[in-house]
Amino acid sequence: MASNTYTAVGNREDVSDIITNIAPYDTPLYSRIGRTKATQTNHEWLEDTLGSAEANKQVEGYTYSTVDATPRTRLNNYTQIMHRGIQVTDTQEAVLHHGVRSEIAYQMTKKLKELAFDCEKALIEQSNKVAGSMAVPREFGGLPYWIITNVLTSGSARDLTFDLINTALEQTWNAGGKPSILLVSPRNKRVISTFTAGHTKYMDGNHTRKLTQIISVLETDFGTLQCLTDRFMPNDVIYGLSPEYMKKAFLRNFKTGDIPKINDMGRRMVNGEWTLEMRAEKAHFKIEALNGLVPATA
Repeated sequence: MASNTYTAVGNREDVSDIITNIAPYDTPLYSRIGRTKATQTNHEWLEDTLGSAEANKQVEGYTYSTVDATPRTRLNNYTQIMHRGIQVTDTQEAVLHHGVRSEIAYQMTKKLKELAFDCEKALIEQSNKVAGSMAVPREFGGLPYWIITNVLTSGSARDLTFDLINTALEQTWNAGGKPSILLVSPRNKRVISTFTAGHTKYMDGNHTRKLTQIISVLETDFGTLQCLTDRFMPNDVIYGLSPEYMKKAFLRNFKTGDIPKINDMGRRMVNGEWTLEMRAEKAHFKIEALNGLVPATA
């Protein structure tokens, strides 16, 4: 039997899964990418690419020919330790609470959600990878570090347009990629909803009678993109991503534990260690130097 509400929640699945599921709308990227196992603090993987298509035709009785195999590329990212902790006096835990059975359990639930935010923020914002030391924490490279091939930039800030996204998709397609999600800030989500605003306004008179002007799926010349709004995305950048080529690599799954008592206070923490495994970098794109301005609509 569980001793508090937090452990009762954790009986069905490990804490890493709980963190993935606890705020899926606030952590759209972290919640959508798969997971794998890291075995070292310097997590490495191999990447391979296909050769270019050739005009392949041979005469009868031709002589076999061979070429040297193309070596695979070794890539790496460092694991990053994440931690959240709380403390509650034994008296506060003992008194009767309104709507809360256990103050420690309630605070730990909040810390799990905050840790989920930390994970999403790291994926979106971290532009460097750091090997670290006993005095400097290790840091994994996030999207800004990895996506370098299919990048559309400009010397000055410009509008986000449908044609700009199509251009980025064409470049990525030519590199062998086919992104399926578009990761944007709340402001740029509003911009995207104006692309065909005149055609998406309608009144559902038979049902909800709501005025609809929302684009959650963007159909392009190169396939359909699901538009995901991320609270950690800046207004000057959007990403086109293929989540099947991204993994959360855990060296240590997130887990909770009690911190030894040193006073009349209960202390608990949650921590873990993981990194981003980014495969097929050319399968993603980045559009930067955006002005974040929502165009006026009729």
